[in-house]
Amino acid sequence: MSENIYNPDGKEIRFIDSHYHELFRIPDGGRIVVTRPEGEMYPGVCEEWVGTCKYLDAAHVSINGECYHRCQFAEIQERIGSTVKPEGDPEVVGGYRITRRTFVGDKIFKFGVCPNAPKPYATWQSYRDSSRGCDWGHYWSDKSTAERDFFLRADAERTGKPYDYTKLIKQRQDRGDAR
Repeated sequence: MSENIYNPDGKEIRFIDSHYHELFRIPDGGRIVVTRPEGEMYPGVCEEWVGTCKYLDAAHVSINGECYHRCQFAEIQERIGSTVKPEGDPEVVGGYRITRRTFVGDKIFKFGVCPNAPKPYATWQSYRDSSRGCDWGHYWSDKSTAERDFFLRADAERTGKPYDYTKLIKQRQDRGDAR
């Protein structure tokens, strides 16, 4: 038997529906993509996020650091109307692994992480037709500011209001916590 360097213990996380029917399995440390339906949070907006999963025991999983019973997670996603699937090949932009996407109209806003980069968090705007790639990258040293930028960018597109990310930089400088 060959050793799996990504899952040396051979543990698998079983994802089920709320009736305990198996949907799929991923290895310990694997990732899932959760897609919320359009309008669940905002009219005309669809959101995707990527969760890193850790095996806790046969009935429990940690997803991005939150503990769930398998059925509890299934019930929450079904109630919202979300779909859950294993992550295929991860999307990488400029060395940053995309962990969240929000779709607004013909645009997609992306949040990426590259732990070894000087500024390990980034946000981009791209387009659903994907032929134009990603543009308007904003790079950040801390996760909370990057997340705020990600949400503000998508919200500006959704509401049609202008967004100037340099104000976010200025706010951080005024507080003395620019990084």
